[in-house]
Amino acid sequence: MSKTLEERLQDAKTTLVKVGVAITRHTGKLPADVEVQFSRLADFASHIEHWKQMIGAWQAERTLLDNLERRADGNDDVPYGSAMAKFQTVRLLGVQAYLAAQRALSDRLVGMAGQVLCIQNTVQDLSNPPQFVSHFVRGKGPESTTAAIGFHALRQSFGWPIAISYALRNHFLRDGAGGDFFDEPTAAKALKISTEGWKHIKDRVSKCRVDETHSRLGVA
Repeated sequence: MSKTLEERLQDAKTTLVKVGVAITRHTGKLPADVEVQFSRLADFASHIEHWKQMIGAWQAERTLLDNLERRADGNDDVPYGSAMAKFQTVRLLGVQAYLAAQRALSDRLVGMAGQVLCIQNTVQDLSNPPQFVSHFVRGKGPESTTAAIGFHALRQSFGWPIAISYALRNHFLRDGAGGDFFDEPTAAKALKISTEGWKHIKDRVSKCRVDETHSRLGVA
């Protein structure tokens, strides 16, 4: 049975703590730059509990959206906390919160994984930490940011869904999603995407220079 993300993070924390202990025990026995890199990686152990809380927030936002349309009353209002609000409004707020939580979590995880996958010059650039799209999908080439095998494996296997996630985040959080993404403002169409909305996302994805072939998940 596949492990959950929380379980994988807990395993990572356990391993990183062991790395930190080993570095302390053998201080000075490794080349200085190698010791710094291992220490920087081991420090991520202290962040993992917070990341697990972020997963909880992400899942809570997904729960808010589940069957939201079924909770609409005759005026197309749905519960939002202790109040009632229009379905269209709560749908937008829920999607924005879900995407924000998702991207924040992915950026933190990639920041840790990038310490292993990215080349030394990239890892040392603290002003531009590793990010999914810029370093693993849209990069100018594997030699610019990421070890070649990591760049090609991620781009060819998951480039398409990563780019879609990035496009959705920008459309909802930067552009406010406008009024053209969902098919209708009412609960009758729930989360159905309009033709115009899907076109807008595909146009954004094209800027990442990936298409449906860059995914083991198949065509979206």
